[in-house]
Amino acid sequence: MEMHLGEQPALRVVNVADLSPVGEPFVELLSVDDRPLEWARYSGLPANALERALPRPRVSRYRAAWQATNAARGATVLVSHLPRMSAAVADAARLRRITTPHLAFSFNFTQLPAAAARSRFRRSLASIDQFCTYTGFEADLYADVFAIPRARFRPVRWTQDAPVPGAVHPMLLPSGPFVAAVGGEGRDFAMLIAAARALPDVPFVVIARQTPLLMDPPANMTVHFNLPYATCWGIAARAAALLVPLRDANTCCGHITLVSARMLGLPIVTTMSRGTDEYTQGFAGTTLVPAGSVEGWVAAIRTIIADPDAARAAAATDRVEAATLYDRAHWGAYVGDFVAQARA
Repeated sequence: MEMHLGEQPALRVVNVADLSPVGEPFVELLSVDDRPLEWARYSGLPANALERALPRPRVSRYRAAWQATNAARGATVLVSHLPRMSAAVADAARLRRITTPHLAFSFNFTQLPAAAARSRFRRSLASIDQFCTYTGFEADLYADVFAIPRARFRPVRWTQDAPVPGAVHPMLLPSGPFVAAVGGEGRDFAMLIAAARALPDVPFVVIARQTPLLMDPPANMTVHFNLPYATCWGIAARAAALLVPLRDANTCCGHITLVSARMLGLPIVTTMSRGTDEYTQGFAGTTLVPAGSVEGWVAAIRTIIADPDAARAAAATDRVEAATLYDRAHWGAYVGDFVAQARA
């Protein structure tokens, strides 16, 4: 980078994603404390035929971790995304004796690893300086499970732009008022199917990844696998309610779906879970149902179908603050704080 008289040298940030391409935007952060930032970006997605041919173990993840730690020598900070990439980066940094301050962003497990894997994670994660979770509950949980000091965890809300609903072919839409469920991580589809069977006159539309539980749905449930993003939210935006049935009262999934629905002003019915409390408590347009309660789901859906205008009006009040609450600028400030602390 060319410098002119009086200019401050750039601070270098190494960013390595696990499942996102190199060019996918993370945060718009160009400077910290009037010092320009220089970003080096890497991705754990397969980049060649060999990496595509070896999905397990993910050779591409370890290649990206090695590249990132190589670039991190002398850098201001190192940012990794998702737990497995963060563990791989920490291992590579330890082997190479690289001590660049390390932020583990998007530290979230849809399901906690088994005992043997937990032991490996404990060893790998011990050297990471800060962990970013999307809820305080997750911070408490992972600190306990992986024996990491709670002070190293600093939660931040999930942030994003509002989905843009696309056009939907009429054949994909039920003829009358319907409810829709979007997403597959940590979901209780057995309970959702039971609720659909108890409400045979209410059409259900489910958009998810292929899973055995959804291969034989009841007559009033239509299931779509892997629809395009715009089509998915085009269907959801036309629903009387967006359903997020979670596996249990501690499930740490559904944040993206909850935020997306709120930003579109959709009524939400979801499971009471400590893993999503910060995304469900205190919102007029969100109805909470105890985990596993088919009766609770049936009652909540009946209430919305009986008066969809009232449900939409309640959800509209939540939409007003959603753009500010989930603005990606919060992540920029978060990363900026970590960079500022690292150079202090």
